[in-house]
Amino acid sequence: MPDGAIVVGFDGTVGSHAALFAAINLAHATHRPVAVVHVEHTQPIAAAGTAMGPGAGAMIEAEDALAEVCRTSCADILDAAGVRWTFEIRHGNPADELADAAAEHTASYLVVGRHGHHGLARLLAGSVSQRLLHHARHPLLIIPPPA
Repeated sequence: MPDGAIVVGFDGTVGSHAALFAAINLAHATHRPVAVVHVEHTQPIAAAGTAMGPGAGAMIEAEDALAEVCRTSCADILDAAGVRWTFEIRHGNPADELADAAAEHTASYLVVGRHGHHGLARLLAGSVSQRLLHHARHPLLIIPPPA
């Protein structure tokens, strides 16, 4: 097993909070740092700056604001837990970016939450955990949403 950081995906949802707490438990048990990865999945039209009108750029600003809320939330939780940690923001497909982060950190574990989407919501949103389950090259821990 690699001896790098515990990489955890965090997007501010209940499922990602559950994943963060699981990563903290692993960090305490293994004495490894936690690398929190927040992925901004900007739609291509907004990222390219081709959106027109008064709302142009609003999506990117909202994602940046969410990233800051996530960073602050993680800092509070991780500092209180007494683990070493980093927070990074990436841009792109969440499953691809999390897999890349795991490789770059030589992750001992990749931890993600499962949102519990079903039916049409799952089809439209996709499933990061499902995609990672089939393509991750590091030990993967998928945390179900709290009951």
